[in-house]
Amino acid sequence: MKSLLLVALAVSVSHCGKSTPSRVSGALASASSSADARAAATGDAGEPMDPREADAWARAKDGEDDDRMRLADQVGCQGLRERAQEPVLRPTALRSMAFCSDFSELPWLTNIAAAGSEEEAALALDAILEQAARRRRATDPEDADELGVGCRALLALSRSADRPKARRAKAIGALRMLADRGCVRRADVPSDLDAK
Repeated sequence: MKSLLLVALAVSVSHCGKSTPSRVSGALASASSSADARAAATGDAGEPMDPREADAWARAKDGEDDDRMRLADQVGCQGLRERAQEPVLRPTALRSMAFCSDFSELPWLTNIAAAGSEEEAALALDAILEQAARRRRATDPEDADELGVGCRALLALSRSADRPKARRAKAIGALRMLADRGCVRRADVPSDLDAK
């Protein structure tokens, strides 16, 4: 990481007067993000990242939804979950999960939603809501099994009075959108948080 920062600093010094401070700080932030992604890649997250994947993670971390969509396409939903074992990559992986094309990782997302930190739970629930809001399409049998498991976990979270209301409300919203997929009966979804 020191070498990347030194390179970025050398580039900024050599372009003294030619670039704005925002470009220099952007270069340093990009170098730092890439270094974070490469450092995380040597942990428990599976095989080491190649430079292309590390760059995709760095862009998705600091970029826009398009960057996260590209990351989800590049590594796949399972790849996002595997890399999320590394804490530094987990927020980016959770944000990128919103662009998964199926519900294969719904059980994992619901586990984070129920047991994760407030930030991670919010990111997981936002990803679930994004997936649930998509137009219904045919699912393969394995995806249907994982959808069922995920819906049952969401239902348990939505009924847990000891869980934060914000988590429960998002779980209820997702269940209402998923009910037409047959993984939960609309009548089973709690209504105690509805406006009176």
